[in-house]
Amino acid sequence: MKNIEKDKKESNRDYALRVIRQNIINLELQPGTMISEQDIADELSLSRTPVHEALQELASTKIIEILPQRGSLVSLIDMALVEESVFMRATIESAVTEEACKIATDKDLMNLEENITLQEFYNNKDNLDRFMELDNAFHEQMYKITNKMQCHYMVRTMNIHYDRFRELRLHTSNPASIIKEHRGILEAMKAKDSEKAKELILKHLNRLFIDEKEIRKKYPNYFA
Repeated sequence: MKNIEKDKKESNRDYALRVIRQNIINLELQPGTMISEQDIADELSLSRTPVHEALQELASTKIIEILPQRGSLVSLIDMALVEESVFMRATIESAVTEEACKIATDKDLMNLEENITLQEFYNNKDNLDRFMELDNAFHEQMYKITNKMQCHYMVRTMNIHYDRFRELRLHTSNPASIIKEHRGILEAMKAKDSEKAKELILKHLNRLFIDEKEIRKKYPNYFA
């Protein structure tokens, strides 16, 4: 498991949750892996209580299965949950992007432009972890522009199922197509074409249906 530095103001429970969640998304904790509360607590220099609480919260999203007397299991990828995650995100984010398109300032557009430039840079460096961070930041910016961060929190909680699938997609295909779609969304925003921006974000988020077959073929053991 890849460790992450604890933030100064972060509670032990939130720290454990963030580390476990991120290791599930980046596949350091692969689908089907058994994990131990005590092992994680030892690795993070925490007591078992915050780790237990973190695992319970993750279990509520069905990304972790608690097996009594055995430990916890990282769930296999369930495409029904992935599709539900995408449905929720696409429904909310399309509306958020449509609104962001109407009210984005020149500074907002500049921030998005800089983000895409960095996506291109890190893609060329084959730094997929940094690319994923920038991809997430690009979408988060829409929620910031519209002051809809509670919506972002809800989407992010459910999105863990989709995030694992996105991670696999990065290892299967060239992210250049993702960058191209981000740039198309930005160009629609620059033109204040909210309908076009909404159309492009929906197409962008629903691309999983195009990629699923190839990803399943490459990683068959990861899927339920």
